[in-house]
Amino acid sequence: MKSRFLFSLLMGGCTLASMAQGGYQDGVDYYNADRYEQAKIILDKTLNDASTDKGVAYYYLGAIDLRNGNTAAAKANFDKGIAANPACGLNYVGLGEIALASGDKKSGEDNFKEALKIGKKNYEVTTAVARAYFNVDPVAYAKEIDKYVKQALKESQNMGADVYVLQGDMAAAQGQVGPAAAFYDQALTYSTQDGRVNPEAYVKYANLYNKVNPQFAIDRLKDLRAAAPTSALAQRELAEKYYDAEHFSKAAAEYKEYMNNPNHFQQDEQRYSQLLYFDGKYQESLDIAKNVLAQDPGNYYMYRMVMLNDAALENNAEAEQYGLKLFSAPGAKFTATDYNTYGKVLLANGKPAEAVAVYEKAYSSDPAKFGSMLVNISDLYTELGDYAKATEYLQKYVDAGNASLTDIFALGKLYGALAQVSPEESPERADALAKGVKCIDTAIETAATKAPLYRTKGQMLGLRDGKNISEEQAQTYQSMLDAYAEENPDAATANPGPFKQAYSVLGAYYKLQGDEATSNQWFEKLYELDPTIPGLKEMLKK
Repeated sequence: MKSRFLFSLLMGGCTLASMAQGGYQDGVDYYNADRYEQAKIILDKTLNDASTDKGVAYYYLGAIDLRNGNTAAAKANFDKGIAANPACGLNYVGLGEIALASGDKKSGEDNFKEALKIGKKNYEVTTAVARAYFNVDPVAYAKEIDKYVKQALKESQNMGADVYVLQGDMAAAQGQVGPAAAFYDQALTYSTQDGRVNPEAYVKYANLYNKVNPQFAIDRLKDLRAAAPTSALAQRELAEKYYDAEHFSKAAAEYKEYMNNPNHFQQDEQRYSQLLYFDGKYQESLDIAKNVLAQDPGNYYMYRMVMLNDAALENNAEAEQYGLKLFSAPGAKFTATDYNTYGKVLLANGKPAEAVAVYEKAYSSDPAKFGSMLVNISDLYTELGDYAKATEYLQKYVDAGNASLTDIFALGKLYGALAQVSPEESPERADALAKGVKCIDTAIETAATKAPLYRTKGQMLGLRDGKNISEEQAQTYQSMLDAYAEENPDAATANPGPFKQAYSVLGAYYKLQGDEATSNQWFEKLYELDPTIPGLKEMLKK
């Protein structure tokens, strides 16, 4: 155990990880977890720290350049790493990978031999050589990979976490999820066997299961947090898994602690602001968004968060200001929530025409994506009392084929409202009523609760018929009463309005038909329900 511990501290003369995380080691962890962008930020930021082993830092910076296809920059970094610490074998592994990828196998192997000579019997250097072969061509160099994997297992006495992580990556690359999980699980078993933690084993294991079993992924990362409480990678990954699982309060709490880590990123502050917003902590979210903007004034994502939070806090003047900034930002991409919120803010500020323009711009930019904006436009025109425009836009939405039963019913009622404000006996009124009745009939066909729909249809037919009550109108109210009897027998007591309307219409209809007996029966029901109706008692006496 003592010899393995020493190897873990001195990888061929490189200072590797200690039991503590932080500093440039966070960058190493991010790289090993395939988070290259974050790794580079941390490694660049910590390169000149007194605690940084530049031999290791330059190796990982070069490895990132290789992953990004920048061979020249990679070689420059590996050379700097050798100059900074000639005893660090890792940089020779990097140079060997470059040579191998360029087709110079002999030069590649010479560099690998130099690395292995420096890091004699160090399984981590041996594993790095195996990974270099894998990175270049896992098929062409299958024998070499197998050779060095076996050698690394022997050197680590089958307890080298890095070797199992590599094998897990190889299996995952071939779509073999089960074997990959098994290798990562073995890596976890030996993760702390030499006095340090391998965060990448936990992260990659969790990533395998995140979509199929989010709680399992979360539990593995909670184990990592316990093993490496100061690791930036551990904190961030757990927070992200909470976010993926829509545990927003837990994600926000984890991000709050993570914000104190010097190796957090500005984009993490953005995520934290978003999480606080989802958690209903609007002022806290707003404060963070403004703090980010103070450092990065052109950050359009933070324009969004300021607008959303101000709108939630009813700071509509400032919400409008930042909404304008958001929608003027070059390259910004917008969501339905952006358009909805900005439109509502403009409406609250007494600018309905501008609000309509925002919704119409959304719809015209991508009708398939923002089809729901038609509903917003219709609602806005309804509030403004412009039923012609309201029905026009909601009809477009229904015609697009995405409307629900509720939408169709709402359209029918809008046509009814349009009919009421249209001149009597005008073609516009007749057309609105015909379309409204058609919508209600469509809704009735599939509705589970039909009684309210029959009432709305009856009211429209009443507008159409005037004093000459049609058989269709009478039958509609009869159907309404039948539906209430089946769906809600106590409705007359709780909500007498529809029943009084039905009894009145049916009484008047049969009176027009000359059927006084049936007419009186309906008026008597009306009297029983509401004896205070003026003139009803006297009419029944006659």
